[in-house]
Amino acid sequence: MLQNSRRFRYLCAALQSFHLNSSHITIRNGAKCTSAFQFQIRGKKDDSSISSLFIPVQVKSTPDDINVGEELTGTLNKSDLLKVLNKFYQNREIKHLLMENGLDNYLQHQAYVSFRRFCLEAQNLPVDIHVVFSDILQGAGNETDLFPYFLRHAKLMFPHLDCMDDLRKISDLRSPANWYPQARAMNRKVIFHAGPTNSGKTYHALERFLTAKSGVYCGPLKLLANEVFNKCNTRGTPCDLVTGEERSYADPAGNPSGHVSCTVEMTSLSNPYEVAIIDEIQMIKDPQRGWAWTRALLGIMAEEIHLCGEAGAVDLVRQLTLTTGEDLEVRHYKRLTSLKVEDSALGSLDNVLPGDCIVCFSKNDIYSVSRTIEASGREVAVIYGGLPPGTKLAQAAKFNDPDSSCKILVATDAIGMGLNLSIRRMIFYSLIKPIMNEKGEKEMDTISVSSALQIAGRAGRYGTQWETGYVTTFKPEDLNTLKVLLSSQPEPITQAGLHPTADQIELYAYHLPNSTLSNLMQILIIKDQKSNLHQTSYQGVQHCLPTAIQVDYLKLLW
Repeated sequence: MLQNSRRFRYLCAALQSFHLNSSHITIRNGAKCTSAFQFQIRGKKDDSSISSLFIPVQVKSTPDDINVGEELTGTLNKSDLLKVLNKFYQNREIKHLLMENGLDNYLQHQAYVSFRRFCLEAQNLPVDIHVVFSDILQGAGNETDLFPYFLRHAKLMFPHLDCMDDLRKISDLRSPANWYPQARAMNRKVIFHAGPTNSGKTYHALERFLTAKSGVYCGPLKLLANEVFNKCNTRGTPCDLVTGEERSYADPAGNPSGHVSCTVEMTSLSNPYEVAIIDEIQMIKDPQRGWAWTRALLGIMAEEIHLCGEAGAVDLVRQLTLTTGEDLEVRHYKRLTSLKVEDSALGSLDNVLPGDCIVCFSKNDIYSVSRTIEASGREVAVIYGGLPPGTKLAQAAKFNDPDSSCKILVATDAIGMGLNLSIRRMIFYSLIKPIMNEKGEKEMDTISVSSALQIAGRAGRYGTQWETGYVTTFKPEDLNTLKVLLSSQPEPITQAGLHPTADQIELYAYHLPNSTLSNLMQILIIKDQKSNLHQTSYQGVQHCLPTAIQVDYLKLLW
């Protein structure tokens, strides 16, 4: 349909894969979605807040060599034309008619300025407009006779006025389950493995995955996808690896295998599978990445879908499966090993013991802690987001190896997402973490109950030398706060991330060819449709805006 569809699909992929620091970017008309399938826009939501996003097309006159209008009706005085135009613009009936045709006050003013310039600066006016002006000036017409010509000019300036119904349909985000007709045509079985960390929920899902004829594992981290990839191939089930950075085939000849382990954003919705695993399903609430879990849950073509994650996500998933017409089977699991909160904080890095993992929420803390421990002559494994996947795997393997001299791990909170590490004690270096608020700005806040439980739960692992897990803090003043967090229940998840599909963005671009990618995203946000069908909601479109603006700046257009 589009000559530049390849360009926009690339940009849409960029939107979904870039992870940029947007704390310094101020977005006009930012949005927060606060009720089920219902989107509310913070800030101004008058018509002009939408209209100002539409980029006008410059309307140029194409004069003929002969001024036919002048030959028919005589010469027109520019000052007389200006009086007629001003009278036209001030006419309330005209304003009402323009409103009915989709021109709000902002668009009316923009169109009037352009139409006035067109009429006053044109060397030879079009014959029809020249004749109408002449009739009005001679008392044979009224300024309202200019309406059809003004409206024609406005529609040339703002082509979207002729496709508003199409734009409304495209921006209707109320029923994302309907975006995936191939998945809706299947009779899918959805199984939720709900439980805390180290409860065996993912193990049971993977056992079914390994015995299936075909399957896809969707994980939150490249490191976790690598782990499943290696486990499958070690156990004799050929499995490929697909992440945003690499693709590895089990077959040396490069032939695709029936099983695939991938990061959730890279999940294929066009390949049918017998079994699919969507791990860490509670990540569906994440403002930046939650859309990928929603997309996988609603769109994956699998006979069986196994969801693994916190019990707090069960109600939300049940609401979503109601929209797909599918039953949800919930299997509950209990932790297989005990987890004990110590009565004292670590206090000093000199007190670190073999099997300890120190969790830091900033790279500066990771560097500082690891250097201090290494200065005392002890070897340290380090895992954080910026490391290459191969380096992360090597660091994790070194720490897990019982014959290795490296017995201490320093890592970010990414280890809370299902990584299998032989950790005896989890030490929180701090409980304050930088988070992205609803405005796309960074702020410091205490970690959530869910994060505390996920991270602490990685201590102690069934079937290893550290079956009993311990947890504490580095600072004594944080210990009581940690105890409160770990004794609390995570709040039920009530929101699922959502991102418009590449097709939707491409259709918007087709109707609005002069708009930048950030314009398209802002218009999509503001023009979304409201509904009160459920008490849960989709969120997340607004978090694409910083990336869209960066893409515009990078000028990835060709």
